[in-house]
Amino acid sequence: MKILYKFFIFTIISLLSFPLVSFAQAPNLGSAANFTLFSNAGAVGNTGVSMIIGDIGTNIGAITGFGPPTTVLGNIESGNAVTLQCSIDVQAAYNELFNTVPTSTSHAPAYGGGETLFPGVYAIAAAGSVGGELNLDAQLNPNAVFIFKFGGAFTTGASTTINLINGAMARNVFWVADGAIAMAASTSMKGTLIANGANSMGAGGILDGRLLSIIGAVSVYQVTATLPASLPLPVELLSFLGACDGQHAILKWRTATETNNNYFTVERSAEGINWQIAGTVTAIGNAVTPQAYTFKDQHPLMENAYFRLKQTDFNGNNKYGNMITLEKCGGAGADHLSIYPNPSHGQFVLSFAGSTDQVYSIAIFDAQGRKTYETKSFQSKFDMSNEPPGVYFLQVQLSSKTEIQKIVIEN
Repeated sequence: MKILYKFFIFTIISLLSFPLVSFAQAPNLGSAANFTLFSNAGAVGNTGVSMIIGDIGTNIGAITGFGPPTTVLGNIESGNAVTLQCSIDVQAAYNELFNTVPTSTSHAPAYGGGETLFPGVYAIAAAGSVGGELNLDAQLNPNAVFIFKFGGAFTTGASTTINLINGAMARNVFWVADGAIAMAASTSMKGTLIANGANSMGAGGILDGRLLSIIGAVSVYQVTATLPASLPLPVELLSFLGACDGQHAILKWRTATETNNNYFTVERSAEGINWQIAGTVTAIGNAVTPQAYTFKDQHPLMENAYFRLKQTDFNGNNKYGNMITLEKCGGAGADHLSIYPNPSHGQFVLSFAGSTDQVYSIAIFDAQGRKTYETKSFQSKFDMSNEPPGVYFLQVQLSSKTEIQKIVIEN
């Protein structure tokens, strides 16, 4: 009885003294660890303006679409000793992942919908998918491994988001499919994806990981794809969006968590190659709840402009987020006028790209031609909430010409 008691005490002490371990080990990717996009036998292609951080390659196939204005921070390899070794390593990783013993085989083929999963090897015998939000919780173990195996194709729905929480890292997340992998537009994916078929990511996708293929094309369309970090990221970025308010570019972004975060830098470019600093925004520093940031670019480009976000921590380390495009936020000329929101419930803002001294008068007429308002100087805000709903015309008399804009008051 004493022996059993001592064994029981030893077992309890052992469980309390040793850290939690993962259910599986991450496979050894070998030389494939350096590649963001790679196919053993298939074309690798890009459409639109993308940013790729990491190597790109194929052992057998063509590589197209990665010239300017797309940015590639890495090597492009094709049909050489490097790609031959990488193809061997990709096949080995694929085999290792599929031979890993599952810890869960009862999950439905569809993941997501806001659910939270813990470290393990999740196996689906046929095709599978993920949609909405999926949280991967490492339970404060930075070595926690998540493996998702599919006996067929794997797909994501539009705007699918994979969130890594409580120390989870993209370098320890793996998705392997005995078939094609297709990610829909605006998917935010974490981890290494290996397909026994084509591997693709749609427009606006963000990848913190790798797209690898045993056989089949690897294709991306206007994405930001980076190799997974070897250390926990100081910031988990949820979104980066932009809009024009008539004369300015308004950039907004949200973070899920922040650790040791110093500041953000907003950069702009006319062609997605040469970048200028539009401004900086001081960060919260440390946060475990979502934070929202806004930046107004007072001097946007007259034509299309590309924007990207760079995050810098207190140690000077930095990381780029995804890239977005805005059209003609600066107007189309010195006399350009815009009014917004339009339609509205009566509150309008007039934006003028030139000198306000050029404005002699502003008048508003209803659909029958009756003048309902007039001012002899420039005015940026108009309150027409007392006027009946309908179509009106804003007439601006400039020194060189008269411009007329239609405005609509809604119910």
